[in-house]
Amino acid sequence: MKIISCLIISCAVFYSLAQSDTSVVKNMLLEEVVIREVSFDGIKDQFKNNTQEHLLTDKMLENMSSVTLIKRGNYAQEPTIRGLNAGQINTTIDGMQMFGACTDRMDPISSYVEPINLESISLATGPNGSQFGSGIGGGLNFKLNKAKLNQKYVISGIAGVGFESNSNAFRFLGGIQISKKRFALQVNSIYREANDYYAGNRQKIDFSAYEKWNISGNAIFAVNTQNSIVLDYLQDDGRNIGYPALTMDVSFANAKAGAISHVLKRSGKTFYALETKVYYNYIDHAMDDTKRPAELVPMHMDMPGTSQTFGFYSNSDWRFGQNHFAKIKVNGYQNDLHAEMTMYPKAGKEMFMLTIPDTRRSILGLDVSDKWLVNKKVSLEYGGRVEVSRSEITTLMGRQTMTSFYNDDLVKDNLIWSAFLQSNYKINKQFSLHSGAARASRNPTLQEQYGFYLFNRMDNYDYLGNPDLKTETSWNFNLGASYSSKRVYVEAKLFAYFFSNYIAGLKLDDYSAMTIGASGVKQYSNLNSAVLTGFEVTGNYQLLKSLQFNTSNSFSYGEDGSHAALPFIPPFRSVNQLIYNLKGFKFNVEYIAAARQGHVDFERYGDSKSREFHIMNAGVSKSFKVNRFSYIIRFSANNIFDRVYFEHLDLMRISRQGRSFELNFTFGF
Repeated sequence: MKIISCLIISCAVFYSLAQSDTSVVKNMLLEEVVIREVSFDGIKDQFKNNTQEHLLTDKMLENMSSVTLIKRGNYAQEPTIRGLNAGQINTTIDGMQMFGACTDRMDPISSYVEPINLESISLATGPNGSQFGSGIGGGLNFKLNKAKLNQKYVISGIAGVGFESNSNAFRFLGGIQISKKRFALQVNSIYREANDYYAGNRQKIDFSAYEKWNISGNAIFAVNTQNSIVLDYLQDDGRNIGYPALTMDVSFANAKAGAISHVLKRSGKTFYALETKVYYNYIDHAMDDTKRPAELVPMHMDMPGTSQTFGFYSNSDWRFGQNHFAKIKVNGYQNDLHAEMTMYPKAGKEMFMLTIPDTRRSILGLDVSDKWLVNKKVSLEYGGRVEVSRSEITTLMGRQTMTSFYNDDLVKDNLIWSAFLQSNYKINKQFSLHSGAARASRNPTLQEQYGFYLFNRMDNYDYLGNPDLKTETSWNFNLGASYSSKRVYVEAKLFAYFFSNYIAGLKLDDYSAMTIGASGVKQYSNLNSAVLTGFEVTGNYQLLKSLQFNTSNSFSYGEDGSHAALPFIPPFRSVNQLIYNLKGFKFNVEYIAAARQGHVDFERYGDSKSREFHIMNAGVSKSFKVNRFSYIIRFSANNIFDRVYFEHLDLMRISRQGRSFELNFTFGF
């Protein structure tokens, strides 16, 4: 059924073309996804990705300088920003708050969106007015592609197919857009299926196969020249997903999200833009071990979970004179989480318990920011956010679950705030300096507050929540410089985060583990302090008219107040790329390297050392037109030398893919 849906969209492209006398559209629908960095110093395009060159969201994320991925399998890698993850960063899809339903974090929000859905990915490395919630380390917003009104051609579209040799993976994608003066509609879909992959030296990685289908749609109705109504829908269904680094796989991971928005745009006015959105999303996720050999499953169990979120935001843009550009944003949401586990012992009755005991969080927040152009050389950006929240358990069974180790009031109200100030100084046409400071805070996640025997594969401990957790806060500082000319762009940044009440798991000696084989029990607790520092260097150099070199380098270093190394901190990592264009052909060679990570603390956090690696990738693509069609054909070779390697954030040190060849074909009109 899923393949059929993609084929229907592809057939619609053919049919529409057959009915049209128009020539080929120069820019195909959904051709590029813009990657943006939204640091304290505003929005900046990093690079653009053709949807057929980077068919995986994970691939796009790992090329961003501040992002490293936690890998549990060949699917749904979890993004971290400078080593900060989970509740420390804020992840949204088109401004909509969404929260994964899996207690083992198998379903990061990025796993429910595809490049073909996207217009841009915005990265923030700290609190600022562009975000849609609170987070210590900024966040990611995946902006959905929107239908375009009044385009030159009423109907346009794209369709494609791809194959990857290592896991015998197939991909089918299609998209179509109808564009009129006052109405536009866009629908796109992708289906992908992959078998178990092979690491270097043809070592098969069992339980790494997956299957998924994704569809999204957007419609826009222009009420008049200033007002429009926008409808969005996104659905992502994953099936039979293997996780070789974990003890269980996933039978299904499904997400549905819908929204209706009102958009106002007025030129030449003090109050010149307003977007108000109401949304709802629902995630249904189930872990199971039925596909594992019996000798690897000491006790069969099922672990389903759900997450549903109602929310809204209203974002307004203001211009005061020629020098002040302000944003005011109000947002709120209610998120309900439920997760359970049923164990089936070989002898005796089945056992049931809630692992996330019907928790709910309600949030209402206000953001205000202003960009002040002081003069031609100096600009300041400043602002803040205040947020009130209530966390609670909504069912009697959930409250009874928590009373096994906690007897105080389970309803927790909290008030948190963040503020930032960023300065930019343009020395001359080539050189610029920027610096900034921010005070950021975050609520503990519902898992950290109310989780009940959540197993952590990294350190092999069961975790208990702690309703008495304090707000985690940090002071963030950054200092940077950039150089720009016609042929060269280079930017270097230094950053530091100083944490108070850092949230981490601490061992409980008097508790017994629930999970078979677990080393013991930990409870989420506040540490007095922690520090995270590092640097990033990015750049591109136009060596020749047709030859370009891009580089992205990053390093983070973290430790808590007792000088124990923080977990999930990536070592130095470097991504370098040469791109050569010749008569419609685009050649690229990519070199990726990472240093060893020896600054770890296994006893406290379960983190282990990792070794360095070096890999090479290469590819060639050709764009051309034949009659009415535009075509892109791309061939690439990844991990050319078939290296056996893993990255520091890969759980259980499962090796990544060995040598792999990919062939992708796309056409559009």
